[in-house]
Amino acid sequence: MAIRVKSKWHTRGAPKTPFQVATVIASLIFRVAEEKVTHMQQEDFEISSRKQGFAMIAEYLAFLVQYTDRFVYQRVDDEYRSELINIMAKRLAEILEDNQIAFMGPSPDSYQKRFINLLVERLAEYATFDYEDGEPNYPCRRFLGSKILELMPKRDHSWTIDQVVDIEVPNALTLVRRGLDGLFSEESGTL
Repeated sequence: MAIRVKSKWHTRGAPKTPFQVATVIASLIFRVAEEKVTHMQQEDFEISSRKQGFAMIAEYLAFLVQYTDRFVYQRVDDEYRSELINIMAKRLAEILEDNQIAFMGPSPDSYQKRFINLLVERLAEYATFDYEDGEPNYPCRRFLGSKILELMPKRDHSWTIDQVVDIEVPNALTLVRRGLDGLFSEESGTL
């Protein structure tokens, strides 16, 4: 599945607000996370319920939020970065909940709240990992793989981590990086 990556603004002018930028990034990250789960299913990994699929999407989202946070860390000031990441997390929670309601129906507890709680937990865990040359190191990627593994049936256990670490993560990072590079380039008009 090809994903169109928005990396330029159609209109120039004033710098973009954190809300504008966060909305674009959230849309990109959600599409990438959704595509990673779809790709794993196409590769014959068993995703037998929508609940499992959405749980996998949530794990990919948490991984890509921390990647985005580290990407923007030295490119914007702390206030802009904090606002950007907070708005992006809220927007991702909204998008995820909209999709969960559409495919699984309403929940007695908030889908958004569950995602935000997961995100807070995962961001604290991802903060313990190092990056090498701007990329998450192998232990960080493997951590994501282990979280996806927890969601998979036993028949897929022997290949899940390899699939996530060697195939899904590199492709996801390439797509997200392309979007972020474009949005935060000097010519972009973002800042």
